[in-house]
Amino acid sequence: MDQWFLDRAREGNVYHSHNTTAGEVTVLSSTCTGLVLENRFDSGKMLVVAEMAFTGSTLAAIGEIGVAVSSKISETISTSATAAVIHNGRATGSNLDKGAGLSFSIATLASEPLWFRPLCSARVTNAKNALTPATVEFDGTLIVMPGTYVCFSALTTARTGLCSITWAEVDE
Repeated sequence: MDQWFLDRAREGNVYHSHNTTAGEVTVLSSTCTGLVLENRFDSGKMLVVAEMAFTGSTLAAIGEIGVAVSSKISETISTSATAAVIHNGRATGSNLDKGAGLSFSIATLASEPLWFRPLCSARVTNAKNALTPATVEFDGTLIVMPGTYVCFSALTTARTGLCSITWAEVDE
């Protein structure tokens, strides 16, 4: 992570969200499980993604895990959502200051997501591979604007594991 993110963390504007238990990351669909980071339409903030990570937890054949983004700006991003944990990086990991971003382990999205980029091919056919996390550092090259989201998605077959997202919040 670069100096810019470190400075935002010192200001109390860096957040981290993750699953609390392993969950299924669904194939690209508006019925999304895994982890979703949403930015409310009226937030007045940009969510600048630092990194996203996935760790497989179930042995299975190869399957692609990736990052998907909203296909349009929407006043209502999702319904039927199950909240995930959000921690503030400055408050020693507490969840007292959750910021503007909303994070869900399950969400029915208003629009079907678009495949943005691959994260990994999750080949979890033995215990060693199942324990290796796949992490992508975006260093600010992925920004979740108000009324949009970013989520984890599988491409060919659902995968079970743990997901996490770290981001900074800055004014528009």
